[in-house]
Amino acid sequence: GFILLSVTTSLPELSVSIVASLSGEGGLAVGNVLGSNIANLTIILGLAILIAGKTINVKGESQKELVQFLFITSVIPLFIVQRGTLGTMLGVILLILFVYFGVTISRKTETNSNTNNTQETPQPNKKENIPFTVIKFIAGVALIIFLSTVAVDSSTEIAEFIGLPSSIVGATIIGLGTSLPELATTIQALKQGLYSMALGNLLGSCIANITLILGVSSLLSTSEVNVVAVQSIMFYILLSSLTVWYMIGSNEKLTKRGAVFLCLIYAAFILQQVGVSIVIF
Repeated sequence: GFILLSVTTSLPELSVSIVASLSGEGGLAVGNVLGSNIANLTIILGLAILIAGKTINVKGESQKELVQFLFITSVIPLFIVQRGTLGTMLGVILLILFVYFGVTISRKTETNSNTNNTQETPQPNKKENIPFTVIKFIAGVALIIFLSTVAVDSSTEIAEFIGLPSSIVGATIIGLGTSLPELATTIQALKQGLYSMALGNLLGSCIANITLILGVSSLLSTSEVNVVAVQSIMFYILLSSLTVWYMIGSNEKLTKRGAVFLCLIYAAFILQQVGVSIVIF
């Protein structure tokens, strides 16, 4: 699920971040990426487990390696906090990391496929009309781009009206909204018993957000980012990454109790952002 599925479900984040960067709203682009990752690792993963109603056993080294990559990429936004801006050099580094992670995981998955004939694989729909599928995909991308433009314009107006940094609006409202495709995909995969795909989709999407999407945004924008607002988000990025890392690396399973804890982390994040908004305001 790392390459195709994760990038596909990250199209809303990519579109919003590109539009925001081209509009000079680097803070909104950063907030969208970070907020989406927090949502994916907490409320999205938590709700998916609760809706599936079962404990998810995590088997295979590829998932554990994804979590390790995720933690590494979660530290990267600290450089944005230190610099206070996006930049070309940061963008190049992030895109190189995306290619490296993608190649590494693809090779690992291919190796596992050759040695394990019982690997979970979705059954293809032989009746699917390929040209019609392509048309639907193009129409979907066009709709995403249009809605992204509307979302960026609306978010900018809301931020200016209330007097808040655009990064906070991006991390909360936009971040959760652009994570909805991951929720739908993850629930569907869990219901079909495709646990590796479900987890790979979420973790891969988070890695793609930080490397690919934030990398492209850095190349397109050199605008300043509100450091205070990003600092308030970074704690929850690291907390959510460490929590999922512990669940998968140590326990090798995702339980309903753990899912509730993940949802509580997101609730605390939203409340904390409201508090930061009041202080800044």
